[in-house]
Amino acid sequence: MEVSRIELIDFRIFEAASAGLDPGFNLIVGRNGQGKTSLLEAVYCLSALGSHRAPTAGSMIRHGQDRAVIRAKATSSGSNMEVDAEVVRGGGVRVWVNKQRVGRGGRDRTVAAILFSPEDLDLIKGGPEQRRRFLDQAAVRVRPVTTTDRQEFEKALRQRNGVLKAARNNPRALKQLEVWTEQLASAGAAVVANRLQALAQLVSPIRRRYRELAAAEPPQLEYQASWTDDSPPTDRERIAAMLLERMASTQGRDLEAASTLTGPHRDDLLIELAGSGARLYASQGEQRSLALSLRLAERDVAADVHGEEPILLLDDVFSELDQYRRNRLGELVSTSGQTIATATSAESLPLKGGRTLVVEQGKLSEGE
Repeated sequence: MEVSRIELIDFRIFEAASAGLDPGFNLIVGRNGQGKTSLLEAVYCLSALGSHRAPTAGSMIRHGQDRAVIRAKATSSGSNMEVDAEVVRGGGVRVWVNKQRVGRGGRDRTVAAILFSPEDLDLIKGGPEQRRRFLDQAAVRVRPVTTTDRQEFEKALRQRNGVLKAARNNPRALKQLEVWTEQLASAGAAVVANRLQALAQLVSPIRRRYRELAAAEPPQLEYQASWTDDSPPTDRERIAAMLLERMASTQGRDLEAASTLTGPHRDDLLIELAGSGARLYASQGEQRSLALSLRLAERDVAADVHGEEPILLLDDVFSELDQYRRNRLGELVSTSGQTIATATSAESLPLKGGRTLVVEQGKLSEGE
């Protein structure tokens, strides 16, 4: 997968800009606040049908405008693609591939991209929500239909929590609790099974990528379920039964808290180095290498499943690595597919060749 050309209209700081991209390594250079990350965001938006950093679509639209447009020429499995995205204030992101509208269930038909941003350090340092989201995203890359499983789970969770809140003042609401508990267990079992399948595919490439980056003992990874003290089963029916059993045992506390206290929304991914939790005990360099390994492994899995490597987007990652890890990452991306990286300067980067674009106040130009 590669993008050969991208055009932005009223996207973030860009009024009108376009640039060609190299099939290998591309470097976007510029001072902070000039639009480097916005260019990566635009490519990612074509892939995810949304932004990794904007809470609303309106945040991606240039001030004073009602919409933004992203256009790209891409190649996937030897076939040319024209990808168009419209970002509408108050209306979200709409994407067309070769003039055909793509919905969220058809993300596998548009540009495929994996993004590593500075915020990804929260995959290691942050709370469980970040790691759950990572597994859910990885599951979607393997099987896009898992998006529906996640949506059904979130709906059931909202409904059950609503019943729990209503039951405080209306005991008759409890009649609905059993129905939504069963639906939550069924939908939750699908989400857990999807995560476990994704994790099984990710473990080996995560460990390999960490060894390549850090030349150190690889991490151990384990899914931590909030609804069992043992390793969770992979069978959906067994997972659903265990979820039902646990929710029955905690129903009193759920009613008191007016919230579902156990389930997939409370699970975590445990990541350890040398037997200690990386979240609390790993150094910053180790944590950064781990986070990067997770994203590189996500790309590896997607490439295995779909037969081609997604575009790799690296937002200001080289400056945060020591020289050894910087060189190792440079070697890794130089032998893979298309990479688009940002940096404030090209001088300290271990990669040469490819294409350099300079961004200054929303203007794009060719670098040397």
